Amino acid sequence: MKRIQGDFNTIASEPIDVIKFGTRQEREELPRLGLQEGERVLLFDGEGLEGEAILSRTGSDAWMADPDPATWRDTGPQASPRPSLGEQEPVG
Repeated sequence: MKRIQGDFNTIASEPIDVIKFGTRQEREELPRLGLQEGERVLLFDGEGLEGEAILSRTGSDAWMADPDPATWRDTGPQASPRPSLGEQEPVG
């Protein structure tokens, strides 16, 4: 499962209950990671929240993730800033 960084704070803005990827970097980088619409990913943020989500697209370059709150967990703050949105998570 691919692990990508997302901003869980965007869940409260319209449309609600989804994580939005709105920066230019995010919109350009997600396709380069080989992500597909409908793919299940592990989202994480810099404050230690992570959980699984399903990716979707809303237009030519806009991406969202529908999180599964049952999978959310607190992993503690992430010490290093993200070099990129994605990294490969071993399946196991």
